[in-house]
Amino acid sequence: MRYLKQLAATVLATSLSLSAAAQTLVVGDQSYNARAVMEAAGVLDDLPYTLEWKQFTAGSPVAEALNVGSLDIGLLGDAPPLFLGALGAPIKVIAVSRQNLEGVAILARKDSSIHSLQDLRGKRAAIWKGSWSQQLLFSALDKAGVPRDSLELRYLSALDASHALDGGSVDVIATWEPYVTQQERQGARVLATAEGVIPAQSFVVANSKAVDAKRAQIADFLQRLKKARDWTLNDPANTEAYADAWAKRTRADRDIARAWFARARTDLAPLNPQVIVDAQKTVDFFAGLGLIKAYPASSLFDTSFGAAIEQPTVSQH
Repeated sequence: MRYLKQLAATVLATSLSLSAAAQTLVVGDQSYNARAVMEAAGVLDDLPYTLEWKQFTAGSPVAEALNVGSLDIGLLGDAPPLFLGALGAPIKVIAVSRQNLEGVAILARKDSSIHSLQDLRGKRAAIWKGSWSQQLLFSALDKAGVPRDSLELRYLSALDASHALDGGSVDVIATWEPYVTQQERQGARVLATAEGVIPAQSFVVANSKAVDAKRAQIADFLQRLKKARDWTLNDPANTEAYADAWAKRTRADRDIARAWFARARTDLAPLNPQVIVDAQKTVDFFAGLGLIKAYPASSLFDTSFGAAIEQPTVSQH
């Protein structure tokens, strides 16, 4: 097995040197998250191809850019690509990004009378349709035996939902980072997290044409991203350096970023059968709401980049 991994790394290096090194790999990032960690870890030095970053503020536009071919790969949550998969979009999930699921949570105002999911009957909840937010709230309510229609729902973006909770126009929100950390620091009460409730996976997704035309570049990028993620996990000081770099890029609160990234412990991993099983659960959930048609999620996955992720070969600081 070790020989095969070494052989795969050698083939990758050779293919990069012999292929069009001048090719550009276009990567869709969200709010500098991947770029910040890769720059902080120093894994982007001496790239044998041109890397072009495009920054987005949400997953849906990343998915659409992948769909129309203006991105080669993109980093985003599971729902947008799974929605596109139902339409037969020319995309493939090629890796999974995992994080601590405490960063996806249902939160109540600190001064409210809400202390459990049972207290949500008749309350006002803000969620974002077709996202972890909706999946978490509905799944948690089902698990607790609370009827979904016993709440008054308002469909707001994560940012608007956080403001609505601050202002008191809603009683509870289901959201993700950095809003979970922000709200907790303001005293918001956590009613439930995604742990044991929904998969809340994130994916690296490629345009199908890029999978063939830029395979070596994509494999190399995944190696470097894996190396960067491992770098943050190996030393708390590295996690802080990453958080500081991200906060500087985005002009965000450094302390919020440090707390978020320390808890998240985000990793990059090859695809495995459980990832696909969990993706099917998400497809079935949204199909049950009538938001997409049911389909075999496995058709959206390409497991051929696993060796590249398991065998990092690039250097780092």
